[in-house]
Amino acid sequence: MSLKIGEINYTNIMPMFFYLNRTELVNRGFIFEQATPSELNNKMSAGLVDVGGISSFEYARNPDEYMILPELSVSSIGSVGSIFMFSKKEASELNNSSIALTSSSATSVHLLKLIMSHYFKVKPSYTTETPSLEKMLESHDACLLIGDDAIRASWKMDETLYKYDLGKLWYEWMQVPMTYALFAVRKKAAEAYPESLQYLFEEFHRSKLLNMERSFDELTQHIKHNIGGEEKFWIEYFQQLHFGLTNEHITGLNNFFDLLAKDKYINSAENIKLWAPIKTDFSNRVDIT
Repeated sequence: MSLKIGEINYTNIMPMFFYLNRTELVNRGFIFEQATPSELNNKMSAGLVDVGGISSFEYARNPDEYMILPELSVSSIGSVGSIFMFSKKEASELNNSSIALTSSSATSVHLLKLIMSHYFKVKPSYTTETPSLEKMLESHDACLLIGDDAIRASWKMDETLYKYDLGKLWYEWMQVPMTYALFAVRKKAAEAYPESLQYLFEEFHRSKLLNMERSFDELTQHIKHNIGGEEKFWIEYFQQLHFGLTNEHITGLNNFFDLLAKDKYINSAENIKLWAPIKTDFSNRVDIT
């Protein structure tokens, strides 16, 4: 038996999965489990999945359960391009208004609540719904969509709507990166399968670096074929994302966790606990993130 890997089929996390040697991983006993971000959070929390890209909110909620794999994340310094609030009004006018939240997310939902409360200083009401731009806005003043749902909605949105990129709003407010997903492993799994985890960690890094070295060309073609959109859009989309985990990213996470604790979404803000690789010289390529 080996590790069960949680995999989210959103484009923003694909750089770490696209070039995985899946055949070798399966031969070594790894199992892939497909899930939405919120589903993966629940499965990781319940111990049904061992390792994967969980929301930073899930880590903040259960820090004692996980260790974070170093130098891996889905982050942005400014616009993220796939986490949008669509609104019939300007954000500053949404006090006492109704916002529909996607059921697919945890980090983005709480990030929006923090931004609305502390940055725009308004207090709307929130309802969680299945992600659909048209249906959400039938009975609400605004809605939050993430990932490919948000991207597709941005392509077909009514021009009268306001569109807010949460990564851009966070950076305007805090001047630090926002990290949406962290690559986490359950502590018990890390202790039970250290060599398997090392191999998977190296594979995640290899996939990330190959995508960066190839300017995301093959990944872009794959996504264009399966999702649609223009090649220029996808190239720019990946170029604005960050996939590392620097000290600056951790500072941004600590700010996020402090705000979550202040508003009582989590019990307390804990420092990031990084997993220590068995070896660190597995690649002589420079990680430019």
